[in-house]
Amino acid sequence: MRDLFRSSSSVLLCAPNHRDVELLQATLHSAGFTTEACPDLSRLVVRLGDNVLALLLTEEALGRAIVEPLRQFIDDQPVWSDFPIVVFTGPDSNGRYLTHLDALGPRANVTLVDRPARIKSVTSIVNAVARARMRQYEIRDLLAKLEDRIAERDRFLAILGHELRNPLGAIVLAAQMVDPADSKLDAQHAERIERQAHHVASLVDDLLDLSRVTTGKIALKRSPLDLNQLVEHALKSLQTDRFRRSLELLFEPSPEALILHADPLRVEQIIANLVTNAFKYTPEGGKITIRTERRDGDAVFTISDTGVGIAPDRIESIFELFSQAENAIGRSQGGMGIGLNLVRTLVELHDGSVEAKSDGVNKGSTFTVRLPLAAEMPTATRLITTEVKRGELLACPSRRIVVVDDNADIRDLLQIKLKKLGHDVETAADGQTGLQRIVTGRPDVAIIDIGMPGLDGYELARQLRQTLSEEILLIALTGFGQSEDKEKAAAAGFDEHLTKPIRAEDLQRIFVRRFQSELA
Repeated sequence: MRDLFRSSSSVLLCAPNHRDVELLQATLHSAGFTTEACPDLSRLVVRLGDNVLALLLTEEALGRAIVEPLRQFIDDQPVWSDFPIVVFTGPDSNGRYLTHLDALGPRANVTLVDRPARIKSVTSIVNAVARARMRQYEIRDLLAKLEDRIAERDRFLAILGHELRNPLGAIVLAAQMVDPADSKLDAQHAERIERQAHHVASLVDDLLDLSRVTTGKIALKRSPLDLNQLVEHALKSLQTDRFRRSLELLFEPSPEALILHADPLRVEQIIANLVTNAFKYTPEGGKITIRTERRDGDAVFTISDTGVGIAPDRIESIFELFSQAENAIGRSQGGMGIGLNLVRTLVELHDGSVEAKSDGVNKGSTFTVRLPLAAEMPTATRLITTEVKRGELLACPSRRIVVVDDNADIRDLLQIKLKKLGHDVETAADGQTGLQRIVTGRPDVAIIDIGMPGLDGYELARQLRQTLSEEILLIALTGFGQSEDKEKAAAAGFDEHLTKPIRAEDLQRIFVRRFQSELA
């Protein structure tokens, strides 16, 4: 394999003296190498981009005119490449070699060969640099295969997320069919089903975020925000879990605003993952204390718990992927070992740091996050949220709605739930039928699944916008929930993007916001 590669890849020769080129060609051909003479700079620049084993030059060819394009080529090399350059030269009368070789830059891999050079020495040197170069090409090919496998994994995870969210969406909607007034016990069971379905959905989100982290695809959307507000907002969404576990939760905010220039969704994800981690590893009746403060020019978020603690030999690895803390008898508390790794990555993307401390097993643990304060202290955008608990639905005028989804369970359950809320609801099982029904009926709202066969949700939204313009509220309801999916939905004409599973409250909140003028 290597002999075949060597014979099919060229060693470039650059020398103004034709006799030098002939001697080098004869020597290398006898050793099994393919050579190619580059008599001028333009030819050399073109050939450098191909699968080349090495470049051999004489001192006379290495003038300053050739140094700049060589330097550019060397600087533009991918990380796997260390292109070998062999220069036949010799010292001047003062014992000095070519001084302008330094202009090739720190990445230049240059071997100097004193002249006159022996044939065996030339063959040996070229063999050595060619072996090294072939190894680099092998690494290149392995990296390409690895990138292909990663791309396949990402596609699999995206499909997995979509396929899991469809049944989860049906489960959540089915759980919401239970009326608390009918049976308190049934309502409790329904609440458990709904909570666990959302827990599975959050695990799917973690898997997808893990994929984005490992491929460097997470882009931060920074804005001014107050860390204290963000912590309060995150804790409100986690209160149900705290009450269920009978945990004491104490938040001691900084007396002053801590303004960050950060991505609010990602910082809230950091906070939520750490708080959820504390909930998971703190036994019933335990205490969790959260503090925010200014320290040495940073905003500091600290969360301490009275939970199972961390063994001394696990502190260093607690943020590693798939690592899990263990309790005193060595039994994992669950989870996939992704959350803390995501925390560290997201913190570092914000130029911050995170560390864990513990006095040992059963002695609790403390996690400390440091994030840089904004260079300037602008007013942070106030986080305005409407807290809607399960079963508490905001009042909204009746709307005419069309639900388009090829999943029969989600389509039918959503129709039943929305009708119970007083809305007039029709359904369609595919995009083409949905298009006809919406254009003919002109409803107020269309709730459209994205991943339908035939006419998908994106194309359906585009056609509706061309026909109905801004007359209709378009809501994407989909199992694809990454940021690029939301951007794609907005570009297609959707007003809102909801990721399955959803609650009826999510839709009702959108209706209230959209049609609030009718409530005045």
